[in-house]
Amino acid sequence: MTKAYVKNYYDIQAMAPAAHVMAHSAPFANPALMGYDPAGKDWTYLYFSTCEITFGGAALTANHPNADHVFYILDGYGYSLMDGKRYTFQTGDIMWTPGNVDHEMYPFGTATLKFLVTLCPQGFKKSEPYIKSINDVEGTTEPGNDGVTFFTLASPEISGSPTQEFHIVDVLPGAKLSLDTPKSDIIAYMFHGQAVVTADGDKLDMKKAEDTLVAPMGVKWEIANTSKQTLRLALSLSPAR
Repeated sequence: MTKAYVKNYYDIQAMAPAAHVMAHSAPFANPALMGYDPAGKDWTYLYFSTCEITFGGAALTANHPNADHVFYILDGYGYSLMDGKRYTFQTGDIMWTPGNVDHEMYPFGTATLKFLVTLCPQGFKKSEPYIKSINDVEGTTEPGNDGVTFFTLASPEISGSPTQEFHIVDVLPGAKLSLDTPKSDIIAYMFHGQAVVTADGDKLDMKKAEDTLVAPMGVKWEIANTSKQTLRLALSLSPAR
C-alpha cells in the first residue's frame, strides 16, 4: 500500500470514461494510485472520482457485477434508469446504485451535472437502489470527535451492503475528525475550509476546495480544521467499518 496522499481535482488529468457521452472524470483513487495490484482482488476502490456530464451528454448503460456505486450530486439535476426504473436526483442527493444493476444517467436542462462517484466491491451483498438527500438526514456524533457532525447517507444499515459507508461531515473551527479505520481505506473530499492532515505522523495540507485525502487502511489519521469556518467533507470508507 502507498502512503496517505492529498490530490486536488485541478491537478488530475481528466479522462473520458467508457460508455459516457460528453463527459469527463478526474480519479482521486483507483487500485494503482492506492498501491494495490490492479489485477488482484484486494482493492477496495475501483475508483473514487468526480465526473461531469455536459448538456446533451449521458452515462450510457453499464453494469458492474459485485460492486456497488455511490453517486453524490455536487451540482445539477438529473435522472437515472436502474433496471428500467427511473430515479430523479438533485444537488445534495446520494444515489445508491447496487452491483449487478443495469444503470444509465442523464442531466436535466442545460447546466453541467457534477458528482462524486465511487465503485467498491469488498463485502458485496445484493441490495436495492435508493435516493437520499443530505437535507433529510439528522446529524449524529461519534466518540472522540467533539465538534464534528456526521450526516450518514450510506452504511450497511441503510444500504444493506457493506461495500462502503458515505457521510457528509462538518468539523467546527479548532475541532478534529479522527476515526479508527484498521480495515477500511478512507477518502475525504473537501467542499470548503482549510485543514491539516496527520497520517502516521506525516503532515499533509488541505488548502482549497476539492482537495482530497486518500488514507490506506491501518493508517492512523486525523483531519484538523485550521480555518475560521466550518470544514465540510464528503467522507467515504470502503469497506464499511
